Amino acid sequence: MITAEITKLNDYRRELHIKMEKEDLDPLREKEAENVRKEVQVQGFRKGKAPLNMVKRQYAQAIEAYAMEAAIQEGLIHVSEKENMMILGRPEAKNMDMKEDGSLELQIVVETYPEVDLKKYTGFELIRDVYDIQDTFIDQTIQRLREERAEILTVDTEIGDHYLVSADLQEVDQSGVPIVGKKYNDIHLQMGKGRFDAELEKQLIGLKQGDERIISKKYPDDFPQKEYAGKVESYSVKIKKVEKQNLPELDEEFIKDLSLSEVTTVSEFREFTRRNLQENYDKEAERRLLDDLARSIVEANPFEVPQVLIENYLNNIVEDVKQKNPRIRESEIRQYYENDALFNIKWYYLQEKIEQAEKITVDESDTETFLTTLRDESIRENYRKNIGLMERAKDEIRTKKITGFLIGASKLTENKIELK
Repeated sequence: MITAEITKLNDYRRELHIKMEKEDLDPLREKEAENVRKEVQVQGFRKGKAPLNMVKRQYAQAIEAYAMEAAIQEGLIHVSEKENMMILGRPEAKNMDMKEDGSLELQIVVETYPEVDLKKYTGFELIRDVYDIQDTFIDQTIQRLREERAEILTVDTEIGDHYLVSADLQEVDQSGVPIVGKKYNDIHLQMGKGRFDAELEKQLIGLKQGDERIISKKYPDDFPQKEYAGKVESYSVKIKKVEKQNLPELDEEFIKDLSLSEVTTVSEFREFTRRNLQENYDKEAERRLLDDLARSIVEANPFEVPQVLIENYLNNIVEDVKQKNPRIRESEIRQYYENDALFNIKWYYLQEKIEQAEKITVDESDTETFLTTLRDESIRENYRKNIGLMERAKDEIRTKKITGFLIGASKLTENKIELK
């Protein structure tokens, strides 16, 4: 008969005190003796045919060592099954004590899934961003799309607003002498976009390809960085190329080229753009809300996580990243994602615990509701036939039900943001 006592060391480490009686050990010794017999060559006998008693005498130490290893495994299996305990990683045998009566006492430290004690998971104060898409923001979005599809023409005219300019800049001192190490070749800028110093950019207006000029800017006397306060910077600039964007007209021909189904007119395209922007910003706001929720719950319910779970998580990330970028070093990947790994593991176990505490389930009505959201009948049928695909869908439904409950149990404040 095998008996065991379990001592909790922390959230995931357990010390097992296992006792095995002689009648538990003898069958293990016999089995290991037979295994040794099959593998050894005893002089005067064919391999595996030597008398068992002879094998026991000649290989007594090896048989006993193998039997003790088997005893540890047998003891761990007993505890795992009886206590419903999943043992992770490599157990650490701390002590083995063979008693005079032939019984064996084992002291083994193991790691298992973390024990989570829910302390607080409702009543958090959270902020949800609510976006109001203004017409001017839609105009800017459409303008960027037109610029992306613009024809770029090299021109021999003076630089004006929105022109594209390529130039070389050389910083010079007050005497006009070039400063070593302060030359910047092939600077590319779009006039009026605010990506270049406004004071310097203004002095480029009116220049043409091939022109050279000294341009300057003066820092305010109260500039925060004292080494620049009141300083005048001067640059010798040479215009290498001037280009102009030939924007496509915003008309039905432009919309047709975008190949958008059910969108043919300018007004429909503006509404399509508004819906897309609203959907994207709403998704981003929801992502931030869920991140804040998860972090609040993880911080409020601290527990320890075994390193083996973190390593397994990182192994999967390393494999994914290395497939995309084989040159990146594994150590860099592990270091970069280590905190995320720990956080995501904790959040996973907390969701599991909350699901149990609140008796959240996914039933047939939930899956049918999910299937009705899929417009394509062939996709719906694929989900019905593919068990793995449906299980992943159920996991997503379960996660949404858990987070939906948690958000509903939180105190939400709306933060209205105008995008204009």
